[in-house]
Amino acid sequence: MNIEYGSAGYFLPMLIIFVFTAVMYFALRGRSARAQKTAVFVLAAVNVLQHLLKQFIYPHYWGDAYPDMINTAYNMCAALILLTPFVLFLRGTVFKQFIAYVGTAAGLLTMFVPYWYIGQTLFQCDVLRYYLCHGLLFATSLLPALWGLYKFSWRDFWKMPFVFFFVLILIIFNYFVFWCLGVGVDNTSESFFQTISNANPLWVMHPDEQFAFIIPVIDFFTPNIFFPQGEGGMYTPVLWYAIPITLLMWVLGFALGALIDRKNFVSDMRAFAAIFRRRAVARVCPAAGTRVKYKKPQSALKRIKWR
Repeated sequence: MNIEYGSAGYFLPMLIIFVFTAVMYFALRGRSARAQKTAVFVLAAVNVLQHLLKQFIYPHYWGDAYPDMINTAYNMCAALILLTPFVLFLRGTVFKQFIAYVGTAAGLLTMFVPYWYIGQTLFQCDVLRYYLCHGLLFATSLLPALWGLYKFSWRDFWKMPFVFFFVLILIIFNYFVFWCLGVGVDNTSESFFQTISNANPLWVMHPDEQFAFIIPVIDFFTPNIFFPQGEGGMYTPVLWYAIPITLLMWVLGFALGALIDRKNFVSDMRAFAAIFRRRAVARVCPAAGTRVKYKKPQSALKRIKWR
């Protein structure tokens, strides 16, 4: 069964993952928050273990064919997989919302666009691992939100890009640690700049050639100074796409926050509207109960003095 867009091999893994997520949702929908959190933690722990131990579980990773970096937070999906069990028990809501938004989106996108496996057979070790880890990432990001374990606030939409860049810094720091130790990267003799450029996590150094069609969109929002200037020029790390990714996350975060946290959003919008109405009225007429002093005409004052 080959994986081709629109084929049975393309839809079957997604169907299994969606059915599994739906069964989990309805099976535990009426259970206690503790039971729901335990279920999510177990799924997230399974995902973390299969990620950390992939060189021992999956035969194609045996030996020295792959660097040790593949067991760590070497990209956004890997970082989200490792962070999910810990974020589940945080008191704050910002990271939980980020996991719910970005984790769900990342799981969906990787399943809808399995670019690296198009044309390959479905039933092979790495393909099954690919759908397992991203399917569990999708389930553990979406289920807590559906069950109400994650509280959403539309006011936090502006924080999402900053959390994204914070996770990006963690990923780059992870590469830096392995580079300093001289292990885990493809070529330990290269400079750190060249190592990051070759790995290119989250397109931090340059766009991926396989997705070159998106460059004109990014170019529309990004000043030309951050793009290569002349022959042999380089992209400015991170800044070459920082503006469009920030705008995108603000727009999507605002829309999703307003939709999910609809009650508070409507209440806040009404409060804002009331403030503007009060200010507008205050410019036209004084507030109720305010004593107003009217000046007498100058001619009347002169007559009073003359008398």
